[in-house]
Amino acid sequence: MVRWTASLAESLGGSEAGLKLIIGQLLGYPLLLFYRKFISNKDPNLQHVYFAVSGLMLGHWVIGPGIVHSIYAIIFTYLVLLFGGGTLVSVVLSFSFNMSYLLIGYWYTSSDTAADYDVSWTMPQCVLCLRLIGLSIDVYDGKQPKESLSKDQLKHCLPDSPNILEMLSHSFFIGGYFVGPQFSLRKFREFVTPAYHENLPASPSKFGFRRLLIGILYMALHVAGMQFLPEYWPNTQEYAAMCLPLKLLGLCFWVKIILFKYQSIWLMAEGVCVVSGLSYNGKEEDGSVDWTGCRNVKLRRLETATNFGHYIEAFNINTNGWVASYVYKRLKFLNNKNISQFATLAFLSVWHGWHPGYYLTFMNEFFVMKFEAEWSKMWERSTKVKLWRDHPSYNTLTSIIGWCYVHFFLAHCFMPFPLKSLSSILSAYSGVYFIHIFFFVGWPLWSTPLRAALDVQKPEQKNKKSD
Repeated sequence: MVRWTASLAESLGGSEAGLKLIIGQLLGYPLLLFYRKFISNKDPNLQHVYFAVSGLMLGHWVIGPGIVHSIYAIIFTYLVLLFGGGTLVSVVLSFSFNMSYLLIGYWYTSSDTAADYDVSWTMPQCVLCLRLIGLSIDVYDGKQPKESLSKDQLKHCLPDSPNILEMLSHSFFIGGYFVGPQFSLRKFREFVTPAYHENLPASPSKFGFRRLLIGILYMALHVAGMQFLPEYWPNTQEYAAMCLPLKLLGLCFWVKIILFKYQSIWLMAEGVCVVSGLSYNGKEEDGSVDWTGCRNVKLRRLETATNFGHYIEAFNINTNGWVASYVYKRLKFLNNKNISQFATLAFLSVWHGWHPGYYLTFMNEFFVMKFEAEWSKMWERSTKVKLWRDHPSYNTLTSIIGWCYVHFFLAHCFMPFPLKSLSSILSAYSGVYFIHIFFFVGWPLWSTPLRAALDVQKPEQKNKKSD
């Protein structure tokens, strides 16, 4: 007998696993509305039971028996924290086990072709991996002298190890299990107290359902766009037969269509967290309520980005924030930002899996950010730019040029991520003559004549003139 989800997915031109993921995320809304109405004022242990059981049941429906892998990881991490929580050994064991388990899972579930990629148990497992590693580090931080901790560490540190019920609830909370966002156990402990909900200044439902509607809109745009520019379009005969200008233009639209999928599912997940009340983030200066505590995408910043720094700031915010807090800032002892950034991006590459496309995507990010940092310094020191700033159209023109720059090169930098395999990536890149490689990696060569044309001052010259 054909499952109704399979029939519906076929009629929509998508996969059953992908459809079940979306439905599973949408079911979080009634579950959390029920929670706020009937359970949020009850004992925290009852709330933990509700989140653990509802998350397990819905997770099993979406990914099937593979959910046992999440349980194995949670139990192992619980035992590590029970017997050694707060020690450096516990952090090393938790990190090693959860990363190894995830990577082995990627190995056994991966396929040789990107087109065979589908939703599997490794998708929520990668989210859980960071959550459990972060939890172990938070318990470790809780045992350190308070004066030695940073602002982030003080915000998330835990004075004691969690019990198994807390860990199951924190891990399977339906707003964050499938695709994130990340949130600390310390925040979650506060969330499950009746006092937390009693003190909420307003109902979060309106804002939560607004994020859901925007998410549905982005999903509709993704599905419609895929009819014309499918995910593997850069590997099609149609792409290969196009002239270069049409390829470059098509890629600008193609990458946005691909990214709509991520924006959509993150907005749906965020809406669940908002409806639950978990995303409450205090009040703004004007007195309005801030419900963006679980935000994973800044839509306005994303759509108006004028450099890649804006894009990174606005895209996958929660994961970037987690990595910044638990990886990048903890490499401060290296005393070298480039090494810390490279190590952080290497961690992200490994965490995503074995496909070469992930490593190339984050390598692109490293070179792009290095380029933008050096470009920014050069632009600031240019005597010609100082004169241009006085022109009334300076801000408008630079914003338009910056927006075009980002949306032109975005596809080239992100292309390896969806294509995944090296042969597919090289085929697509060769069709546009590796243009971004020459632009970003060739920066040391073409920056020299540009520096002269812009009349860029050296730092010591600038200081002498200011003296």
